[in-house]
Amino acid sequence: MSPRLSIRAVFYRDDKILLCKHHDDRGFWYITPGGGVEHGETLEDAFHREIKEEVGLQAEMGKVLCIRDLISDRQPTTYLPNHFHQVEIFVEGINPIFTYEPHKMDPAQIGYEWIKLDDLSNLLFFPSSLVDIFQHKDFSNVYLGHKL
Repeated sequence: MSPRLSIRAVFYRDDKILLCKHHDDRGFWYITPGGGVEHGETLEDAFHREIKEEVGLQAEMGKVLCIRDLISDRQPTTYLPNHFHQVEIFVEGINPIFTYEPHKMDPAQIGYEWIKLDDLSNLLFFPSSLVDIFQHKDFSNVYLGHKL
């Protein structure tokens, strides 16, 4: 089975980051907006579609901030499908304008929030190993490999 390609948008405003809010038996948890790239779709097309669906945004796609592998067989969790491998490309989101209502949120998604960067380490945020990178906006290493 081939890896799934995913685009993830990173929006900063002042000292906050925009995150999709989810809820399940773990409680509330957060991820950056984004999702899988569909066959025949460019990364930029997927960026625009995903932010429109999940947070109702229109924005420009900026530079690639970092890339990581998500490999479920190397994760200590039961929340991912067996043998799931996803390559996630995190890109900068520029000039966000809320112009739409979110209309195709992920199954566990209940909304979105601007979260203070200082609060990120106190939340159930995925990928948790990237909290420090997101808080300090330190994207000096583009390829991060497999991180939890």
